[in-house]
Amino acid sequence: MGGRALNGRRLVFIVSTEPERGDFERAERLARAAHARGADVSLFLMDHAVAWGATERTSRLAEDGIDVVLCGTNSGQRRVNIAPGVLVGSQDDHAALVHRADRVVAFT
Repeated sequence: MGGRALNGRRLVFIVSTEPERGDFERAERLARAAHARGADVSLFLMDHAVAWGATERTSRLAEDGIDVVLCGTNSGQRRVNIAPGVLVGSQDDHAALVHRADRVVAFT
């Protein structure tokens, strides 16, 4: 991000991979860096990545001002307990986030 201010920019990070791949950690680092530079940041977790929706890490992201949204269908299928501050959404929410974003980074 080169230290440039990202005020007003909307970034969305989508993660769907299993935890072993490390994509959530990469998305988390990038989301925090972009947020620190003034971007409006959202993180959408679906498929295997909904497991992260039950963690303290996602609660901290939400507390710090990053929108964290879980796919409701996937989290229901996997019986994920939703962490405080984490939102449950649908693929319609996913589409709306992508539509409004200036940039989308997908870890799929």
